[in-house]
Amino acid sequence: MRRSLIVGRRPAGSIAVLTAVTVLCGLFTPATGYAAPPAPSSPTVEAPAPSAPEAPVPRESPDAAAAELPSATETEKVRAVFEIEVGEATKEWREATDMNFVFKVYDKINATNFPVTKAEAYRVYKVMLDNNAAPDATAFIRTGVFDFAARDRVERQRRQEAWDRTVQLRREILIDADIVGFDDVMLNDNDQMFIYKVYQKARPEQPKLKQGAFDAFGGDAAVWKDFIENKIRALNHQDQLDYLDRLNQENQEAARREAARMAKKDACDKVPVIAVATWLDLADDDFIRELLKTPELADPAHREIKDAATVALAGVAADWDRYIRTGVAEARARDDARILREREEADRQKVRDIKAKADASRLRPRLAAAAGDVAANGTWDQVKDFLARGQYTVLEQAFAGVTAGRRGWHVRSAGGDAWATPGTQPSNVVTAPLGDATWKIVPGLADANCFSLESATRVGSYLRIAPNLRVQLAGNDGTDVYKLNATWCAKAGRDGNPTNVTLEAKAHPGRYLRQYWGELWAANGLSKENNFDTDGNFAADISWIPVGPNPSITTKIDERWLNEDWWGWNGLGPQTQPENILNGIRYKRFQKGGAFWSAQHGVVRILDPLLNKYLESGGRNIPGFIPSGDTGYLPDGKGMRNLFAGPRGIWYHPNIGPKLIYGAIFDRWATLQYERSRLGYPTSDEMDFPGVPGKRVSYFQYGRIEHTAAEGAKEYYN
Repeated sequence: MRRSLIVGRRPAGSIAVLTAVTVLCGLFTPATGYAAPPAPSSPTVEAPAPSAPEAPVPRESPDAAAAELPSATETEKVRAVFEIEVGEATKEWREATDMNFVFKVYDKINATNFPVTKAEAYRVYKVMLDNNAAPDATAFIRTGVFDFAARDRVERQRRQEAWDRTVQLRREILIDADIVGFDDVMLNDNDQMFIYKVYQKARPEQPKLKQGAFDAFGGDAAVWKDFIENKIRALNHQDQLDYLDRLNQENQEAARREAARMAKKDACDKVPVIAVATWLDLADDDFIRELLKTPELADPAHREIKDAATVALAGVAADWDRYIRTGVAEARARDDARILREREEADRQKVRDIKAKADASRLRPRLAAAAGDVAANGTWDQVKDFLARGQYTVLEQAFAGVTAGRRGWHVRSAGGDAWATPGTQPSNVVTAPLGDATWKIVPGLADANCFSLESATRVGSYLRIAPNLRVQLAGNDGTDVYKLNATWCAKAGRDGNPTNVTLEAKAHPGRYLRQYWGELWAANGLSKENNFDTDGNFAADISWIPVGPNPSITTKIDERWLNEDWWGWNGLGPQTQPENILNGIRYKRFQKGGAFWSAQHGVVRILDPLLNKYLESGGRNIPGFIPSGDTGYLPDGKGMRNLFAGPRGIWYHPNIGPKLIYGAIFDRWATLQYERSRLGYPTSDEMDFPGVPGKRVSYFQYGRIEHTAAEGAKEYYN
């Protein structure tokens, strides 16, 4: 089962650390005259330490020169100019420094068509002002401008589609409001000018609409939007009612006929379809039949209106009248709601497609997770924001190894040779960022169906294969050879875990990104050409776990927990509390015990219930009270023990519980062969002998050991 302390694959529970620390006076100070003789060891049943030799420590210092980018060529600048649609690549463009070229992009590019590219050009230029040696301008010219321009084109298409819907809505509103003489210029004008032209074109018999347009013209963007989408129709309808009221006072029959005509006209407007004058005087059922003949009702976009018309015709006169007066509008509302749902579903499907591609890539679990969450739980606005922006913000990953002994090691380079490394455990803090171990996963420089891994800290530099097959971080020089060597094709991990990934070199089919003693190579596992091509551990060495960006240094405790199953996951279980440092000793709590690190003894574990006894007895608060080895299972198959510097020890028997023994009494018991002696297991901690000042005693199953400064330690049997 995979360990998850570093890679975050297994949730950790929680368990309280004992906070009550009981330190008895004199408990860890031997009596006068005590000298610790060498203590014979008691054999224990423990798993052996790994036999693999220690790997060389990966280099920490970067070869910064390797990550430098050569300046963009004239050809690259010409391509960039054409990409952003600013006209010819004149001499001024071609001969500009990379920094000045980027400023020209910001200055000349169309902000409406390329807003994201313009913003990125400004950001890059600001970076260059602060640091002229930064590679950002060159990387922007070489690759960035194409990525951002592509995003802008996608969004431009989405904006155009949205604007087309706005224009269509305006056309329908004007038809519905009996505004005549409008043209494409008016339909495509900004909101305020559109309202001004509504004011101009409103007829004298539309005083409320005219006054409403006059009032809205002086408002703000929210007022303009509300007037266009809600008020124009409402005010026109009020003007119609006022006209009918006036007409009704003069001639009720004429008012009735005009109301019927208006209802038919409104029904046509709601479709919308141009109302033929002769239709307005038809009987209601004949009017509906004419509507059914129109191409608009043959359009699937209006299927609710068409279906409602068919149902109405099958009814009686009241059904026809109801359809004309309210039914068309209600059906149109259902059509509009359905179309909105379809648009939203189409956008959600795009996000689901992004998730599917991210899952298939094996390299982008963060993108897959973000897309899955937005598609399932996000509002439509959140879905649209993810398509426009969010999908580009979760492209960074780190990569952890799976080889036994190298788990918790991450792909890392700050320039030059790349390594798999855990980092160097800091002395004064629990951990720190590993640094230079985060990679932006971008389409392959030589094949968009594959991927390139760009350094998140050194823009424009990618993991590429050197001529000697060493994997290095080097600046993109724009050549086809570089692009090919910096392109990796993702495939399933070879370690048997379906979520892991291998990276096959596009330039060297059959060779994969491999960690070999911490070094990274393009290796084939055939054991013929190079020492790094050995088939030993090949499947694990070329398999990687994509993890979150900005990993931390793997501490010594974490490294042992991840790499020794018997000791870590199977022995201690999952982490329940974070690591901490006290008096130079590191400690982390797990489900079944605790792990400690000290400079003297390295990483050891204490299993429950011995751990509880250690913590209750003062633990790391007591100077020198440091575990010197793992909890050991004793030969009788029942007991356990832990030894500590001092020497000290905690012995445990399931029928007795854990007991602490130390000092001269410990030494005497050791000469007797510990729990295998006639005394057996301790049944008490060391304590003062009742009624005798200065005398100490520990009780055992079959006797006791007493100690005084004058007589030393002596055993007594029951």
